[in-house]
Amino acid sequence: MNDLLKQRALDAALAGLDYFVRNQLTDLHSADCGRYPFIADCRTGRAESWTTSWLTGIIASMMLNGHAASPRRGYLESAARAIEYVKSLQNFVPGNPRTFGALHEETPQDRWAHPRDGLSGALGLLDYAEATGDAEARFRAKAFADWFVSVGMEKGYPYWTLRFDDAEWEPKWYGSFHAGSAYFLGRIYSAIGDGRYLDAALTLLDFYNERLLGPQGDITVIREHGTLEKLDGCADPAWAPAGWIMMHRFNDDFGALANLHAAELTGDDSYRLAARRFLARMRDTQRPDGGFGPAEWSQSIPNAAGCILQEMVEGRRLGVLDESFDPAIEKAAEYLLGQQFRREGAKMDGAFHGMSGDYTVDAGSCNARAAAYAIMSLLNYASERTATYRAGR
Repeated sequence: MNDLLKQRALDAALAGLDYFVRNQLTDLHSADCGRYPFIADCRTGRAESWTTSWLTGIIASMMLNGHAASPRRGYLESAARAIEYVKSLQNFVPGNPRTFGALHEETPQDRWAHPRDGLSGALGLLDYAEATGDAEARFRAKAFADWFVSVGMEKGYPYWTLRFDDAEWEPKWYGSFHAGSAYFLGRIYSAIGDGRYLDAALTLLDFYNERLLGPQGDITVIREHGTLEKLDGCADPAWAPAGWIMMHRFNDDFGALANLHAAELTGDDSYRLAARRFLARMRDTQRPDGGFGPAEWSQSIPNAAGCILQEMVEGRRLGVLDESFDPAIEKAAEYLLGQQFRREGAKMDGAFHGMSGDYTVDAGSCNARAAAYAIMSLLNYASERTATYRAGR
């Protein structure tokens, strides 16, 4: 592994974490305390939106990884603030047992949420509990997992959206992004020991690997319930904008990581082969700039490279991927380094470029999803001391 590139990756990842610490909302008298800028203008530093359940949880996990790799002042405290925000979103209303343990999307008043988003928040709770011994965070992560396997997956595959009122749980679609949900289920199975979680993880992955991940590693993002009709390109854009669908053909939302983790838990080679199927396609179609995305686009999809790099590094560590992936790994790391906004002393120093709010590639936008995934993968590439979003750990 390139030692100079590893050092550059570590420096960039820590600069990214410093950016999040510096710009996190910290007013303890505000219900928004703990949130980070989601999409921001790199030139002005103005935040256009703030992180919700899922991304706040992911960044909290990255803060814990940063603290493990380089215990700088502020990372653990930032994670604690983020986790308190995630805790505030969990529903424990006795009068609504069907959503007991689920997480609201952005505020406790929201009448809807995406289960996949809440799950990323719950993984942040689990990571925080394991890193700090926080018993409440562990209890809350388990409460979400119990809701997810008993209600969220009552139809065999997780819902796209849940409601806290009497409205229909729409749309009635299967989403490829739920493949990564199996990673959380596998992790909490290891932490709690309840076989229901592993059974649910494998049920989910078996459907994904057969119905949504193609034989050549291509992803169908949406299929309709019942008919299994492919809806990519014809789904209601209010639920699935075209740019969002394209992003998820490359950013698999940690489906390969979930397959790698399942293989480590079960010894079943079919999950290793599924992970390799997707990652081999990414290796073989990697763009000249080191990123990933459709050939017809003029730029790579910045929200995809970090996720793919994380999975490739884990695949190599576990011996599932061979040395033919090494050049792709280094090129992806270089691509991510080139996506970072650096201006010493500036508010936005350390942020990463990413997709805009309408899922177009915008050089003026800094995006917390792209940043969180970049920080995750660059830290993992550079340091063996990271603990979360790793397979078999």
